[in-house]
Amino acid sequence: MSRTGKRITAVLFDLDDTLLDWSGQTSHFSDIFRPHVNNMYTHLAEEGHPLPAREDFFQCYTDTIIAHWAEAKKEFTGVNFGNALTDCFTQTGLDTDSIDLTAVMRAYNCAPIPGVTLFDDTIPVLETLRQRAYKIGLVTNSMLPMWMRDVELHAYNIIDYFDARITSGDAGYMKPHPVIYTKILTALEITPEQAVFIGDRPGNDIAGANAVGITSVLMSPPHLNHKLNGNEPDYIITNLSDLLPILEALEK
Repeated sequence: MSRTGKRITAVLFDLDDTLLDWSGQTSHFSDIFRPHVNNMYTHLAEEGHPLPAREDFFQCYTDTIIAHWAEAKKEFTGVNFGNALTDCFTQTGLDTDSIDLTAVMRAYNCAPIPGVTLFDDTIPVLETLRQRAYKIGLVTNSMLPMWMRDVELHAYNIIDYFDARITSGDAGYMKPHPVIYTKILTALEITPEQAVFIGDRPGNDIAGANAVGITSVLMSPPHLNHKLNGNEPDYIITNLSDLLPILEALEK
C-alpha cells in the first residue's frame, strides 16, 4: 500500500484512440503527412540543399518510414524519427553533416491532425484523476520525439495533466516491449502493481501491460473493433468515464 493509502497510485494512458478520438478522421495517412513533408522540403530548399523533385522526395520519405516501421516491429524496437529522416536524406544524396536535423524537425510543424479531437470526457476524467491525487502517465507508440507530440498536447490543453510522458521513438522500444513500460514506471517512481494502463490496441497496449503486471483496461469505443487474439484485458470500457468506477472498485 502506498503512503496515500491507495493500492493504485498511477493511471497510464495511450494517446491515439484512447484520449484522442480518431473517428472523425477519414483521410489517407499519406494525405495527412504530405503537408508536413512539404514543410521540411521547403525548409531544406531555403537552406540551399540540392533536392530531388518534391514528389520524389515525398516518395522517398514514405518508403523510408514504412521500411523503418517494418524493421522495428520485428523486435518491437522504436522507430526514431531523426534516424529515419537521416536515412531518407542519405538516399536522396543530401549531405547529412550539413543539415540541422532539429531545425528540419521543427519545420515539420507538428500540429493536431484535422478531424482528430479529444473524446468528450477526456478532460473531465483527467481532472478527476488529478483531484484524486493519481499520478498520470502517457505512453504512445510514436516515432516522433515527445517534444513534437507535446505540440498537440498543448493544443488540446491536456499537457499539464501528465506527470510523465514518453514516445516509443524516445524510449527505443514500442509497446508491447516491456522496456517502454519500465521507463514510464521508473519516471513515476512506482511499481507495476500500483498502475493501471488504458489503451485501445490489444496486441500492443494490453499485451504489454499484462506482461509486466500492470492492470490493463481496453479502451473500445464504438468506432473500433480490434480483435483480442488472446490478449485479454482485466477490464473493457467504451468511454473514459467508465474508468472511474473501476478505480473505485480496485481501491476496495
